[in-house]
Amino acid sequence: MQFRNITLGALAALLLFATACTDELNIADPNRLSTGQYYENQSQAVAAVDAIYNTLIIDGMYQRMTPIYHDGRGDEISSRSPWPFLTGLSAFTVPGTDGALEIFWAGHYIMISRANQALENIPQIEDVDAQLRERLLGQAYFLRGLAYFNLTNALNNVPLVLTTPNGVESFYPSNEDVTQEMVYAQVKSDLENAINRLPVNYDAVGGPDQGQEGRATKGAAQALLGKVHLYEGDYTAATPLFAAVVNSGEYALAPRYADLFSQDPGIENANPGKIFWADFTTSTSSEFNWGGDPNVNWRQFLALTPTYSVGDFFDFYPTRFLYDEMRKERTVDGKLDPRYHATLLSYEPAEGYTTAYGVDWFERGYGENDYFIKKYTNAANGTDAFSAGFDYHIIRYADVLLMYAESLAQTGDIAAAAGYVQQVRDRANLPDREAEFAAYSLEEFMEQLEHERIMELAIEGVRFYDLKRWGHLQGAELEELRSHDFEFATFTPGEDEFLPIPQTEIDRNPNLVGNSAN
Repeated sequence: MQFRNITLGALAALLLFATACTDELNIADPNRLSTGQYYENQSQAVAAVDAIYNTLIIDGMYQRMTPIYHDGRGDEISSRSPWPFLTGLSAFTVPGTDGALEIFWAGHYIMISRANQALENIPQIEDVDAQLRERLLGQAYFLRGLAYFNLTNALNNVPLVLTTPNGVESFYPSNEDVTQEMVYAQVKSDLENAINRLPVNYDAVGGPDQGQEGRATKGAAQALLGKVHLYEGDYTAATPLFAAVVNSGEYALAPRYADLFSQDPGIENANPGKIFWADFTTSTSSEFNWGGDPNVNWRQFLALTPTYSVGDFFDFYPTRFLYDEMRKERTVDGKLDPRYHATLLSYEPAEGYTTAYGVDWFERGYGENDYFIKKYTNAANGTDAFSAGFDYHIIRYADVLLMYAESLAQTGDIAAAAGYVQQVRDRANLPDREAEFAAYSLEEFMEQLEHERIMELAIEGVRFYDLKRWGHLQGAELEELRSHDFEFATFTPGEDEFLPIPQTEIDRNPNLVGNSAN
């Protein structure tokens, strides 16, 4: 598998090479215009922001690595990959010298670099409608905030690069005095800037972005900012942000949970619960989108599909803990929760599930008691995993409802919180337990909420960070996690909450230092 990326350190070498060239040797490449040749009109301003979105679908972002960074370290799945990077990541033992750590790092800093260029140059273009300009800047702020949110959650004290480097020294940013609090502060600033500039939707805007779905909205920025406050434990600040999203009238739960994980564009586009996502397609174009420059031959498929699929790479499998947790409660008509069937693949003849990848369960060679990952895989019908077109959910409405419920409970309104939890349960046809939950103590409610979040959001990149912010990565809770997932046997509190900063970057950049994981 090949991937192409440009890291901060590598850019320094490019600059040194450029300054060594004479004017006679500088030949303009029409396919790689300089900043001075670009940013001249409104179309180029729009294209500059579109280029930031393009980063969402490369390997270092949501095509594969970001979901793996988030899911692999939780107790819902374990790794059985022949690739030591994946097993090491999942078991908290990957060394900083593993070159694959660069993929996530580079993907996020490519997004940041493109956002910085847009933020610096779009205000200087005269030929841009004023309202469109604000929307474009709002999207750039949102995407930069998202990138830094992912980076600091995974790596802690990452360098804050907020301008385009303009000399050799600026290609070597330092993270020595950076803290996660500082990165979160920058993320919050970016998201507040985004909220002030973004529309609730693009239906009524005037301009080339009119009617375009998938662009960042005010609701997306509010939801992400609320999540930042939640991760900081500031429930008072988080609550009104989630309330704004819920009360906006822009979002609702899709009628069928399984429709959230369809490769059918018609079903995906009709989902009222999508707030922000990475858009993949079922294209069979010739060139895989692992990274580098986009071109007309990009396939734009979700590489997470073969990675999680038992029918393909089979790098990950669900833990017994997840299997048992998702079977705890039955629907009002006595069936398994439909979210189970969208998340896990198992043999359930009483409910009509007797095939895998479009073939009889036993003809596939599986045992009656086997179970595998189904979410984001092609297990339902056996389509080509290497042209998987699942849109990857980054922010969705059900998560906002559950985060809102948590914030309400933590600020003293468990009764209201119970109603939002039951909203999510209602879609799954589960018994109405709102009155029961409303009478819970905070400790009882949080225990129930943990179960509800697993049911709704399993294998969607939130579990590890939930465990961390709830204090489960230490003491008796850590021992329980070790019973859920053998990989936690090698987890050391205070050392393994973050993944290492790539040693290759530290070697390139004399001002970069490692974190507690290095």
